[in-house]
Amino acid sequence: MAQLYGWCGRILRVDLSAGTVTTLDTSDYVPLFVGGLGVAAKIAWDELAPGVDAFDPQNLLFLMVGPLTGTLASGAGRVVVAGIAPQQRPSVFSRSGMGGHWGPELKYAGFDGVVIVGESSEPVYLWVHDGEAELCEAGDLWGHAGTYATTAALRSRHGPKTRVVSIGQAGERRSRIANLQTETGNAAGQGGFGGVMGAKKVKAIAVRGTMGGPVANPKRLLQACLP
Repeated sequence: MAQLYGWCGRILRVDLSAGTVTTLDTSDYVPLFVGGLGVAAKIAWDELAPGVDAFDPQNLLFLMVGPLTGTLASGAGRVVVAGIAPQQRPSVFSRSGMGGHWGPELKYAGFDGVVIVGESSEPVYLWVHDGEAELCEAGDLWGHAGTYATTAALRSRHGPKTRVVSIGQAGERRSRIANLQTETGNAAGQGGFGGVMGAKKVKAIAVRGTMGGPVANPKRLLQACLP
């Protein structure tokens, strides 16, 4: 595969019903489709059947970053969250956005996004770290831990620099206005995607990365970003 500057080259695909974590090749989608939302829209177009409801296992939940994520570019901490949105009536494919450190951390871990399909039989969280990813049990967090407590618990397991996006009790109960929260000040507040995550029984996605991201010309990018 040719070098994709601005991209890591792999997208995580999590099939909760099968209990598997595989990868998609980012070069199958870029540069033809623009940014994380463009990639998500293409995958959704190919895979989502007409009539899929937001809380159906067949719904896809996307958390995608873009080519500037993790660089010094302005606004480069953004994450696109997409899928069939329960807040919309009728439910349709939509998106929300989220800032903070989680998006760059995913890039530093070697991935351009996470696509989640299916439904787990038991509560789980996804642990992503430097090119690896695995599903872990989250029964001890489900039903009582809010987003702050979930973040603290996962940092105690995986280290204080771990970045976490999670849902609270509203998401677990499939609230149509539940959000995805990361850290203490950033959330994907539109669409009700916290309810989608809850329907899939995913409590959180914890990420730690130290690999950095590929930039074609770091000096020119630095010059462009500095005032």
